[in-house]
Amino acid sequence: MLRTAHPATITLERHDEIRDALLDPALSRTFDTRSYEDGNIREGIVSISHGAMHRARRRVENTMFRADVLRLYERELFPRVMNEILDVLIDRETVDLFPIGETLSVVLAARRAGIDHDGSLEQLRTLVRYVDAFSQGAAILDAKDPEAVRSLVRDTYGEFERRFVRPSWARRAALIDRAHRGELEEGDLPQDILTVLLLHRDDPALQLGDDGRLVREVATYLQGGTHTSAQTLVNALDLVFASADPAAMLARIASGRPFAQRVVHETLRLRPTTPKIRRRAEVDTTIAGVVIPRDALVILDVAAANCDALFGDHPDEFDPDRIVDPSVHRWGLSFGGGAHQCPGRAVGGGFGQPNSFSLNDEHVFGLVALELQAVARRGVRPDPSHPAARDTRTERFTRWASYWVRFDRR
Repeated sequence: MLRTAHPATITLERHDEIRDALLDPALSRTFDTRSYEDGNIREGIVSISHGAMHRARRRVENTMFRADVLRLYERELFPRVMNEILDVLIDRETVDLFPIGETLSVVLAARRAGIDHDGSLEQLRTLVRYVDAFSQGAAILDAKDPEAVRSLVRDTYGEFERRFVRPSWARRAALIDRAHRGELEEGDLPQDILTVLLLHRDDPALQLGDDGRLVREVATYLQGGTHTSAQTLVNALDLVFASADPAAMLARIASGRPFAQRVVHETLRLRPTTPKIRRRAEVDTTIAGVVIPRDALVILDVAAANCDALFGDHPDEFDPDRIVDPSVHRWGLSFGGGAHQCPGRAVGGGFGQPNSFSLNDEHVFGLVALELQAVARRGVRPDPSHPAARDTRTERFTRWASYWVRFDRR
């Protein structure tokens, strides 16, 4: 059953209301209870599940987002790959930044998801094409043509499984078999989502008996680690270019990673990847004094809540140096909260920052801050000859289809 009719639609806009709603277990992300065969293209994936299965999957999958792994990616694995890719993709003075951001992000998103590739631009661009399709599926509630999205995503799942998932799956299954025979230590297995799911596939709590569910789960992590990072990179530069002194701000980004991260956090606050989060009430509940009947549609207006007075006198302005209460995240509610808080929050955005720039050696800045700093150091600036284009396939105002820029240094 696809729930498109609701007894009531309730919109929450205040920061405290939405924070409470995100923590309320009565509110679910499940709107479509049909099977995959009946048209639910996201059937069985963790991000739209509710209850015991969701908790079991998150317990297993969250092990792939440990702080030590994040620091390894940020300090050793990503910088070299990032600069090598930028050297290849910034091959002329003017380029479209959005696919560059996706190509940068998909390298490590694939590694974390457990998708093997040969590192060639051809395969990376193929994975980016899949990500674009999966991203349309993730935003299907906001899609202008849902049936076209369903058809596209179904076809893409099939190609993704044949070309990438099955070979990656076979390699990991062989390694797991060796570990079970004592020929390999379990700690030497790949540290990724596909491997951990295969290791726990027989656990009935995870409900992974269907191969298609496993493929869709891996696709979700590939998409989530790629598309949102690329969109945030573009949105960050769009806000910087519109600031009072973009040259000065770009110089600060280029010279200081803490400030680059501040820019990313402020961007996430003003340009949340999902401006309006939807929930459905599984049972009657009350949030901040608002009575919400069972099956009501609850719209959490994150874009509005992120401009709450909690963020100062001019909360709708772009100000990476703003002072916020230590109890409030600089990125607002853009990563959600509660059981469905984005598992990759620290991957893309890093750890929270205090009002001072005093950070310890364990701090994680997030991969988007590294990307932003890298393009700032290459002299990025707007390209007025190629107007930026929004993604018109969705109602989400924070998504771009293309964003052309120029580089003074390559």
